[in-house]
Amino acid sequence: MHLCIMPQATTAILLFSRSAHEEALAKSFGAGPAGDRRVAEALIRRTESTLQRSGLPVLRSDEHSQRGLTFGERLGNAITDAFATGIDHLIVVGNDCPDLTARHLRAAARMLENGRNILGPDHRGGAWLLGLQRHNFDRDRFVRLSWESDHLLEELRALYPAAESLHRLADLNQIKDLRRHWWRLRAYFAHLAVLLLPPRQARSAGLQPVSILGQFSSPLRGPPELA
Repeated sequence: MHLCIMPQATTAILLFSRSAHEEALAKSFGAGPAGDRRVAEALIRRTESTLQRSGLPVLRSDEHSQRGLTFGERLGNAITDAFATGIDHLIVVGNDCPDLTARHLRAAARMLENGRNILGPDHRGGAWLLGLQRHNFDRDRFVRLSWESDHLLEELRALYPAAESLHRLADLNQIKDLRRHWWRLRAYFAHLAVLLLPPRQARSAGLQPVSILGQFSSPLRGPPELA
């Protein structure tokens, strides 16, 4: 785990994310090997930039430091390691929610410091953010939740019944998710337009796609205006 903790800090962020190479292999965004990696790199860079703007200390957990056979074990161990650094409150995020803002993170930090756990629900029955307190974090129960399923959110709410809920945001795991939300996300990912848009929209925007495993590659251009 890569640490950046100030001695006086009581709240930190844990970015639980594979490297771009491993993320592209695991999720297969549908843009071909090179395109998948570009998408993963863009999502990770966007998240890292947002975390930096929050002003909070950041811990990073990727495949080089994660331990465990299941997603739940790897996440639970990463959280345990984070609390072992001496912090009392932890905000956990992944790399797949580009609508995450520094304001969300600072609000979560305030709620945690007021003694509340936090859930940021997504649209799939999961969560884009967890806010956890060291004093009531039960690793064994946590790792047994139905991670990577549409039952996760209800199980998290049962585990933390008094948790505050943030706004529901979209997570992005497939290229169709990025296309669906392109109108909002194009300012962040303009350089991915030729990978994300169907051929008709790409051509109408003045792009010249070249097929790569059914997707596109071309010199980087600005974001298209969708009808």
